[in-house]
Amino acid sequence: MNRASIYASVAFAGIALLGASLASATTVQKFSLQELATKSDAIVMAKVEDQSSRQDANKEIYTYITVSVLESVKGAKGEKTITIRQLGGSVGNLISAVPGMPSFKNGEEVVLFLSAKDRAGYPWVMGLQQGKYSIVTDDSGLKHVRNELDGLRVLSPNGSVNESKVSSDQPLGAFLDGIKSDLNIDGKVKIDPSNPTPIR
Repeated sequence: MNRASIYASVAFAGIALLGASLASATTVQKFSLQELATKSDAIVMAKVEDQSSRQDANKEIYTYITVSVLESVKGAKGEKTITIRQLGGSVGNLISAVPGMPSFKNGEEVVLFLSAKDRAGYPWVMGLQQGKYSIVTDDSGLKHVRNELDGLRVLSPNGSVNESKVSSDQPLGAFLDGIKSDLNIDGKVKIDPSNPTPIR
């Protein structure tokens, strides 16, 4: 895949990549949770099983992350495993890094907002790190979700660029229930015309 095709895939995943530097952050379009839900082809709670990196025919490095589906919130019906891919990774002594690209650890549980499959047959995480929520367990044993946005700057609708930070933890059950209540059977958000921004 050539460079133009790569960025076409990036845009296809709803990332709207605006600029990146290995020494700084990546700037992307900011997505609200509602926008992530409506633009995503699939939303799953999953466990990271494996990841590997390799070069394609054009020497671009991709990382492939395989997850087992614990719960399908939207799309991905009947799928037990999903393999996603993203730019960057390490192959031998070669390292390719894209600031703001989500990172994964084998064994971790996550909630992922995924694009439709690209031409190579793989979905991407929507909006770079915006589309990956880590599931963490507190001292009392309750599970929460956390969206870590290190290395990512977001472009707001008013044109301002802001540095992103780790979001406040949210209870996992309430987080998933909020998404489900916003999505109807066709996967579209229900919006009250008198209040276009859902209250969470």
